[in-house]
Amino acid sequence: MKKYIFYICSIATFLLTSTVVLAQFPYQSTLTKGDEFYQFSSSVTFDSNGATLTPANNNITRGFYLNDLAFTVDRGFIIGFDYLMTGGGAGTNFADGLALVLFDGSETAPRMGSDGSGLGYAYKTPVSSEQGLTKGFLAVGVDLWGNFKVRRADGVKEYRNGIRNGTNNSTLLDDGGKTADANNHITIRGQGSGGEGYPVLITQSTTNFNSRTMLNFSNGLYDIKPVDPQNTPFSFKLRENPNSDESDLTALVGDKSYRRVEISMLPGNKSGVVGFYMAVDVIHGTQKSRVINNYFLPKEARINYMEVSGSPESSNVLKPLDLKAPQTFKIGFVASTGGFNQRHIVRNLSLYIPFSPSVGGIYLTDLCKDTPTEIDVLEKSVGFDSNIYSGEGDLSALGKREFLDPYSFQFRMIVNNVYEDTAQPYIAVSQYGTYEYNPVTTKVVFTPNKGVTMPTSDQVYFTIRNKDKQLANGTNLGSEQFRSNTATLRLVFGKNCNEVLMVNGNSI
Repeated sequence: MKKYIFYICSIATFLLTSTVVLAQFPYQSTLTKGDEFYQFSSSVTFDSNGATLTPANNNITRGFYLNDLAFTVDRGFIIGFDYLMTGGGAGTNFADGLALVLFDGSETAPRMGSDGSGLGYAYKTPVSSEQGLTKGFLAVGVDLWGNFKVRRADGVKEYRNGIRNGTNNSTLLDDGGKTADANNHITIRGQGSGGEGYPVLITQSTTNFNSRTMLNFSNGLYDIKPVDPQNTPFSFKLRENPNSDESDLTALVGDKSYRRVEISMLPGNKSGVVGFYMAVDVIHGTQKSRVINNYFLPKEARINYMEVSGSPESSNVLKPLDLKAPQTFKIGFVASTGGFNQRHIVRNLSLYIPFSPSVGGIYLTDLCKDTPTEIDVLEKSVGFDSNIYSGEGDLSALGKREFLDPYSFQFRMIVNNVYEDTAQPYIAVSQYGTYEYNPVTTKVVFTPNKGVTMPTSDQVYFTIRNKDKQLANGTNLGSEQFRSNTATLRLVFGKNCNEVLMVNGNSI
């Protein structure tokens, strides 16, 4: 297979305008406080559980965005966030879903897109009803109900472009004759304005590994089936909790209900066309699945898609759409409910530059409550000494542990719902014990406090940098702006291991 080699360029300085402050990388937020965010609607709540986009009520669409923080397209970005869909529903029906949205960074007063299956991004025709997200460029829909990808046809009340139902209209696998309606899909919609555009670019089922399709830019049809996104088939639901309760409200990594989405956009060149390689990974419980792999989106191009021309599902016309990535992006989150509902929560947002170290969380179980534990904290982490990417595979596969700078390690804690670096980078102290990192061995030793009642689990956080590496353009991959995302070190405790068993007055 031909590989398209490209260089990810990094700029040394940002251009500042009166309305846009460009992001300082890496960016982290627990999304438990709303101080930094503007709201598309005024009812998103921020608390210790994260940002609740919608409560478990019908017919609600809400969202928020980072107005004072934008980032350039030149060097790409990686975005990660936790989400939870819980509560609500009627029986086993829950709806609709949520989306990460990207829009023009010069826009200071954006408006959300349509409600229900529009997920707050796409339009709803007639145009007088609801237009799409202002200057929207991209939406990654975490679509539990499944209609975000659908060519909607609800009489004259609501219709929009998308994938038509039926086995002859796309490469999606048949689901009882209504392929497009299948639940549990990760769907990417593209650029649009007002009541046109926002076409479905690619969609992948998370419960049926072989069900996927993408837009053919030439004929506007969904007759292209992408290659397998990973070697091993996956099957998982976007929502784990089958009941109407919120028993999984505080789900952490390792819990069955835990979900995290990681989206990378890496600028590159394919067949002479400049654009982005996109990948979407979903962490579910303790497993990580690549749902969309290296989807190439041109930075500027004319494509074709089928736009609706009337309410009947057969009413479509082939139209051109001029794609053009804005100079800067802003990000936001939107979610919606319809005739069914659920609570949509997002939390633990991270935004960082490609070729920053890829750090994996460490989650250990059944540990001794009363004796020290040694931990290989960098076991799942790699660094980089180059910014060359082939346009294929997982970016982290290009990294090596030897490229990490062990002396740049930094512990972090959450203080008042905000990530804060510890005063001594190699030491973190919780109410249950002390974590101490050794840069020579790259191991952490956790020593529990004596005389305290140990919890079920305890956790701290950490970051690290690459070793210094000057590139030809003057960029140093070991600089602070290339510091990694924040990873979690979580310990789950079992029994006491230092107890002495006495038999007939003698210890054994």
